[in-house]
Order: sequence, then C-alpha cells, then structure tokens
Amino acid sequence: MNFLRLSTVLLLLISPLISALSHGRDLTDSHGRDLNRYESNLLNKASPLLEKSDFGAALKLMLPLLEQAAPHQIVFQYVCKTLSDTGAEAKSLSCWERGYQLYPNQSQIVINLGQSLLQVERYEAAIATLSRLELSTLDKPIEAQVRYMQGYAYYQLAQYQAAIDLLLSSDVKLHWWPLISYSQLALEQWQEAKSSSLQWLAFAPGNRTAWQVLTRSELGLGHKLEAAVASDIAAQLIGANESKGRPLDSIALFGQIKAYNLAASCTSLSDNDAAHQVADKKAFDSQALACAQYAWLSGRYDKALAFLEGVNIDSVKGNGLVDDFYLLQGQLFAALNRGDNARKAWSNVGQQVLPLGTAAEIKHARQRRNQLQGQALMLIGQSYWLELQWPEAQASYRKLAQTPGFETLAAAFGQRLESIVPLEEKLR
Repeated sequence: MNFLRLSTVLLLLISPLISALSHGRDLTDSHGRDLNRYESNLLNKASPLLEKSDFGAALKLMLPLLEQAAPHQIVFQYVCKTLSDTGAEAKSLSCWERGYQLYPNQSQIVINLGQSLLQVERYEAAIATLSRLELSTLDKPIEAQVRYMQGYAYYQLAQYQAAIDLLLSSDVKLHWWPLISYSQLALEQWQEAKSSSLQWLAFAPGNRTAWQVLTRSELGLGHKLEAAVASDIAAQLIGANESKGRPLDSIALFGQIKAYNLAASCTSLSDNDAAHQVADKKAFDSQALACAQYAWLSGRYDKALAFLEGVNIDSVKGNGLVDDFYLLQGQLFAALNRGDNARKAWSNVGQQVLPLGTAAEIKHARQRRNQLQGQALMLIGQSYWLELQWPEAQASYRKLAQTPGFETLAAAFGQRLESIVPLEEKLR
C-alpha cells in the first residue's frame, strides 16, 4: 500500500458537513440587507424542489437570481450548492468565487469556496481562502472541519509538518488520525506515527488502515516481530471483511489485538522500572505471568524473555507458578529457534514439590502439575521431531506415556514416529 496516496479517502471525510452548510438555510437568516421580494419568491418556490432532490428544476428557477449586480449571500448558498449537485463543478466554483468577492467575511461562503478549491486540487488557494477565517468565532464542529480541510491541503502540498502542527494544536478528532499519522510516516517520524496509530486504534481497534500504519512504524523503528504481528492483524481484518466476519475469526482477531495492546502496556511499565529491577528483581505473580503471555502471543519474544529474566525465580517456587514459568520460557525459546534452551526449560516442568494444603488442594495441584508436564513433554518430543532427532523424540514420548492422562496420546505419537523413522532411513 502506498501510504501517501489518500486523496480520495481523506477528501470524502470533508464533504458531509460542508454540504450541510448550503441547502436548507433559513431565508430570514442573513447579515446586511434582507432578501428582496424577487429573491425570496424564487427561493421559496425552489425549496420544495430541493427537498425532493429535483435539482435541475430548482436550478432553472434560481439561476436568474445571479443576473443581479449583487445577489444576496443566501442566494449563493442555494445556487452554488445546487450547481455542484448537478455535476457542474466548474460553474459551482465560479459561483462561490463571485460570492466570495461580494461577501469575503461570510464564513459559510468562505468554507464552501475552500471546499470547491480542494475538489479541483487548488490547495494553495484553498489554504489562503480558509486562512481568512477566525476559527475561534466558529461553532466547534465547523471549526474542526475547517481545521481538517486546511490540514488536508497542507498534506497534499507535502507540507507534512504544517499539517501535523495544525491538527495537533486542537482536540484531535477520530477521522484526523489518518492525516496525522500518514504525515508522520512521510517525515519518517516513526515513533510519533506509532503513537498516533495506537491512539487511533484505542478508538477503532478494528481499523485495518491503522494497523497498517502501525506495521510501517514498527518497521521504521526496527521492531520486526511487532511489525509482523501488526501486519498479520491487518491481513486478518482484510480476510474478515471479505468473509463478512466469521465468528471464530473475529474471536481470534480480538484476542490477538488484545494481546498486542496489553503486552505493549505492561512490558512498557516494566521497562520503566528497569533500573530498580537490576538491584531487586520483581516477584513473579499471576499478573506478571499474564503480561509475559500477552507479550508471547503478540510476537514480542525477545521482550518477553527479557521480562522473565527480570523475575526472582525463588518467588516463583513459592506461589505455584513455577511450571507456568518454565513452560512459557520454553515456548519463547522455541519461537526464536533456540531448541536446546527450549527443551532445557521444558524439562524443569513438573519437577517441583507439591505445595502443602488440604487433601483436595494437593489433589488439584497434582492434576495441574501432570497436565503441564504432559504439555511440556509433548513440546519436547515435537522439538526433537522437527530436528530429526528420532531416538530423543521416542524417549520423550515414552516418558509422556507415564504421565497420567496422556497414555493414549503418547502411544499415538510413538506409533506415528515408528512408522516415519524406517521410511526416513530408507530415503537416506
């Protein structure tokens, strides 16, 4: 995707509000002279036609009004907009320009002229026109839209910093984030673009374009794994749109987005405490486990390992999370293709003494230990299998067969392996 070709999409965000500034004005709402009888009569006849979207008939009634030396400002708001609605963009622009010459301080004419200039890609003229407005005197929604129009014009002129400064100088609206973040990408302000995309995603977590901006930002920062995860989420969003959002896909996507955001949050907090962790390693509790798991699910393998390295291992042994610690540590090593380290970590699962407690508590702890140990042995066997270390894989499955609840699964893996090994040996 070309991040700098957004003219059509960004311009579409301007049109709806500006359109509302033209038709349907109260014919008594004016500054200066009142509508004369001729103008009032024709506009009143044209109004029902405009309400029925019969623009051609309405235009025939209203065009004679422009033959006056100085038509009322409301005449321009009706006629110029109707010309645009009939597809006569050039005539509409000329109409607004004449209205602007007569009423340079009438904000609705100025704004609509600016809109027309943007439509014909006269960006410098649009900026010059809109700059005449005193934004603080406008209603808040109109002020926001004018600010966006100016930012859009700056963007199209490749004056990216001007667009950023203008839009960030006010309360940022949701539809401003694309313009801000793309301007930051154009200037290779990677960290700023990342921050913008994350703020964008805070309001629109399912926005594919925002995830694409985040992907490019992470690449610019050299964060390849984070970029890969963000790109994967963007790709899933494309697939979800094409398949009209299959429920399971949506659930998986939501989980991945949640993992990405939570990992970014909790590991960032951990980074801020890095100086204290050197002298006093943090305790490993359920919250720390969740953070490390989110970092793993979101593809931050190195960061998750660094997070675990900052853990006081003695604190793990006292709270029943030691097996979770080693299981996750092994999964992180495996994701980084460090098979020996992964198997070493997994071999520690299930080796701890059961905690004290009631008979029911001890039974539950034993069942949980067996479950995690079984998972670890399966992962060890798979790791050896992928590295074509057949005897070691077979030994892991034999040990798995001795783990309560995994006998049938271990036998199936063992039989499958026995059928593969002779074939592999024949092919050598």
